[in-house]
Amino acid sequence: MKRNLLFATLISLLFVACTNPCPVCGGDPCTCPEPDPEGTIYFTESDEIIANPERGFLQQIYYESGNLESQASVKSIKNNRENNHMTLYLHSYYLTDYMESDISQEFLDRMERNFLALREGGAKAVLRYSYKSNFNNNDKPWDATPEWMARHIDQLEPYWRKYTDVILCLQAGFIGSWGEWYYTSTFPFNPKKDEDFVPRWELINHLLESVPEDRQIAFRTPGYKMKYLEMHGQPIAPLNEAEAYQTTAKARLCGHNDCFLASADDVGTYFSMEERDFWAEDTKYTLMGGETCGTCPKRSEGPSAIKEMTKYHWTYINRSYHQEVLNSWIKDGSMNEIMRRLGYRFVLDKAYPTQNPVAGERYSMVLTLRNVGFAAPANARDVELIFVDKDDATKKFVHKQQVDPRFWMGGDTIVTTLHATLDANMAGEYGVYLNLPDPYPTLHDNPAFSIRLANEDMWEAETGYNYLTDLVL
Repeated sequence: MKRNLLFATLISLLFVACTNPCPVCGGDPCTCPEPDPEGTIYFTESDEIIANPERGFLQQIYYESGNLESQASVKSIKNNRENNHMTLYLHSYYLTDYMESDISQEFLDRMERNFLALREGGAKAVLRYSYKSNFNNNDKPWDATPEWMARHIDQLEPYWRKYTDVILCLQAGFIGSWGEWYYTSTFPFNPKKDEDFVPRWELINHLLESVPEDRQIAFRTPGYKMKYLEMHGQPIAPLNEAEAYQTTAKARLCGHNDCFLASADDVGTYFSMEERDFWAEDTKYTLMGGETCGTCPKRSEGPSAIKEMTKYHWTYINRSYHQEVLNSWIKDGSMNEIMRRLGYRFVLDKAYPTQNPVAGERYSMVLTLRNVGFAAPANARDVELIFVDKDDATKKFVHKQQVDPRFWMGGDTIVTTLHATLDANMAGEYGVYLNLPDPYPTLHDNPAFSIRLANEDMWEAETGYNYLTDLVL
């Protein structure tokens, strides 16, 4: 009897304790986190649409072999960045005049000028190469022979390697009208048997050898990647964290959906739930982007788009297709959310720095961030803790961190600790900053290619740094 009475008393006390509001957060005290330590710094989230690198709406530009005067404009790139928050382009190169010859030096020179314009203007490109932009029977052949494709890839490779810094990814392209791997007159059409796929895999393997290892190559459908894995003796399974961002074909083959939301199966993009499930998991660690190609009741509307972009971790989408679909997102109030959340979007909630720091000793900063975007960054990104002398901005101390933002997944809260050993000669007051620059030396010091956190009063536009706090020594 006494034991039962004691048990009932304990339950009663627990019930009373768990019904009183938490004094820290006002919520359920039984699930409430420990209070933050004294000295914690809090930050305010911003709803601003940000022109961050390697994400967002992109503009498609066609560069035809018959019009070598057309080329990228630095002024236009800068204006697009400033006025439309745009940092991405889909550069579609048509090799129509070179189906049975080398690509001309004039064409290659124009492509090089485009890469230089991207670098100067503060943007990157998704690349696609193809031979025809229609599938009329009287315009056959729609693509070059595998031999000529191989030769063209060899010609393009030096430029891909020289300008990797401004390439987001390469869409597999080459095969079929628009490079979409469907309307082909030189490869087996609608391949079914294993032998039908072999010429396509030979092209992909050539691309994997020619495109720099830190850049991904996009298949038009998940089925192609799954079939590639099967025919190369690998399990048909999505990437996991241990496999991600390696130099393997599995880690480098991503996707692009060019009929997003246009029908129940996205016009042949999916043929089974297995394929959907594969892409939903695989795109945690690989790029996903594309365009819409038509309306579909309910499915192509904004709330549905946001749900699908979340599920498949979308990083970019064409701003030109399909205009009726894009206009519907404006009409239903979804467009701004999509613009904010395409790719990554990092919000810093709080930071806890070393209290009473001393020159010459260890310093740390514990950051709590949220990625409220659809995806993680696709390409490597540096993380730096920087101290800048408030009396002389030329005096700064940069500490590169062993942290990889590609694992800061969409929808996750991230707690990470930054470390530094303070220089023994540091004295006075310093600003403390988080810098997320592009790792390529050509872009590292260009603020247009650094990540801006989605917070108020943190961004320093002239340096690309995110202000955290002050340090007094």
